[in-house]
Amino acid sequence: MQAPKRIVITGASGVGKTSLANVLAEKLGLPLIPEVARRLCHQMGYRNPTEIPDQQSFRQAVLDEQIIEERAQTEFVSDRCAIDCWVLWQRWQICSAMTYDTEAYYNTCRDHARVYTHVIYVPPMFTPAEDEFRWTEPDYVKQIDRFVGLTLYDWSLLDRTFTIDCDGPHARAAAVATWLRV
Repeated sequence: MQAPKRIVITGASGVGKTSLANVLAEKLGLPLIPEVARRLCHQMGYRNPTEIPDQQSFRQAVLDEQIIEERAQTEFVSDRCAIDCWVLWQRWQICSAMTYDTEAYYNTCRDHARVYTHVIYVPPMFTPAEDEFRWTEPDYVKQIDRFVGLTLYDWSLLDRTFTIDCDGPHARAAAVATWLRV
């Protein structure tokens, strides 16, 4: 019997994670966990996260919901994950001192990431389309991308990480399927 696949897709804003997640989940016949932050933001009545007054509570709610959704499935493809939660927490707390909340958030994200069997890293390869939800400014995208790489290294996830090197969701899904040997 094959071990369950818990596949997460991580990377900066606008790199094609959602398109890849949709195609890959269908190709593999696995449940899709859509982007939690976007859903929660809209449920709260906001167009984008920058409008939310209590950012720290929002980021905690996103992580909590991400973990709940992942634990509810034996196998899944997730459009974002605890890795992304930590990366965004770091970026938004960049000028703040390390706090007990930050340390607890880090530990929760890192500990949960251990359940991921496969990490798909999508680097920036094109100029992201503006959707009025995410930040697509080039320097911001580069910063997030650096944080993703550092986190994958810091959490010893590189041995289960596949880096996308082609364009288009179907070509990317085919490359991932080859890597997964399915």
